[in-house]
Amino acid sequence: MSHFTRFSLLLGMAASLMAQTPTLSFGEITLVTPATTPPTYNVNLVLSTAGTSYTGQFAGLQFDLNYDPASLNVTIGLGAQTANLQVNTVCLTNYTGCTSYAQYNPSTTGTPQDTGGSPPGGQRAIIIGCCASGQTTPTANLIAQDGVVATLQIQGTSSTIANPILTLKGSPYLAGTTSGIVSGQNTGAQSIAMAIGAGSSDLNATGKLDFSKTYLVGNVYPYTADTVGSFGYTTPLSITFNDLIWSLFVITNAPTYSAPSACSDRLDAMLQYPLDTPTIRGGYPRGAATPQFNDLIVELFRETNAPGYTDRPVRPSLGGVCPALNSTLNASPARQVAVRHPAETEGTIVLGSSGGASAGQDRVPIYVRGGRDLAHLAVAFSLGDGQSQLRFEPAPGVNPTIMQDAQPGFIAGAWVTGLDIRAGQQLLLGYVVGPAGSAPNLKVYGVSASGLDDFREVGLDVSGAPLMRQ
Repeated sequence: MSHFTRFSLLLGMAASLMAQTPTLSFGEITLVTPATTPPTYNVNLVLSTAGTSYTGQFAGLQFDLNYDPASLNVTIGLGAQTANLQVNTVCLTNYTGCTSYAQYNPSTTGTPQDTGGSPPGGQRAIIIGCCASGQTTPTANLIAQDGVVATLQIQGTSSTIANPILTLKGSPYLAGTTSGIVSGQNTGAQSIAMAIGAGSSDLNATGKLDFSKTYLVGNVYPYTADTVGSFGYTTPLSITFNDLIWSLFVITNAPTYSAPSACSDRLDAMLQYPLDTPTIRGGYPRGAATPQFNDLIVELFRETNAPGYTDRPVRPSLGGVCPALNSTLNASPARQVAVRHPAETEGTIVLGSSGGASAGQDRVPIYVRGGRDLAHLAVAFSLGDGQSQLRFEPAPGVNPTIMQDAQPGFIAGAWVTGLDIRAGQQLLLGYVVGPAGSAPNLKVYGVSASGLDDFREVGLDVSGAPLMRQ
């Protein structure tokens, strides 16, 4: 751990540079893989000037991070902007393994360091722009005004964390070139406000992150309730094929596999598209939506560690509040979030006439018909009669990526390799085979589709059997 003894830092920022205060917040949380025991997480700290008139860059940044050192091990490092930057930390309390600690809070009043509160202790960090060998003076235009300025690596000291809360202290400071720090006291910098970030555990911008109320995105099986702690494997913390199958059942409205309630933690864990980024919580603005095929594709890619999908985002619970908060979650003027619009009907799922597979069986063909040209179409559906043991026979060369027909009463399948269907034509996917008399009772429970080239949702109507909606 570096200390401030070799630094005579020129820190501060003229108030004339801004009309409103920039913000600092917890950004994206990711699980470190291969998974450790206890799990290890990387957490971004995000600086934003959205909503202010400030233009330019910061010469430095100071903040306090409170946590219980007996419960959490925390390492503070630089974010993506590492050129000419250096981070230095000191402890906020005198605890085992950390005997040199800050004498003051970041304040112009010189009040004592934060030894109390809940949680107590933690670290103070100062990020400065410098850092040629032996240089101790910040230089100009070093920290970009928006983005990840620091990263935290966090691991519990045991499998059971007694105090899992981190608090980003409410008076971090911008650092400029006009005043100094003496014995850990900042004598002239501007304060930064807390913001509601992708990794915040509350909607009041208090800078709090509670690791007891987080969940791994896509880890949704098993399930007993929609609240954090009631779904997903916790040991080991991972995405498995069971998560993929469970998501398929929910997305296609399969019987007994109910969709999560609006604004719930389980819904948030299933909404994986748009993707999480270092500064933006993924899935927005879909807090009241139902999972769609794009979410299933991302789940498949993550479960199989496809290139570009090896990250494992972790999100904190918002306590059942619907996140209609795009403008405040790590907002940036340049930020773009994909917005879902209701998909217009562009094709049809068709169940054909039954033909006997053999004595005592029905064999019903399933087609996708194009209302327009559909290129590289990914599609999923579930259908059944609610009671019979059914099986699926794929058409030659049109094998499903996923097919689940082991449970009685329904089948569910998905094709994610990209189907090409011309307008007015239809493609045979395969046949549903069941006992004699089952064909008239077949119903399509749900269907979801998207274009693989642009992740655009494609609306498919249902013909030949009524669409079931729970």
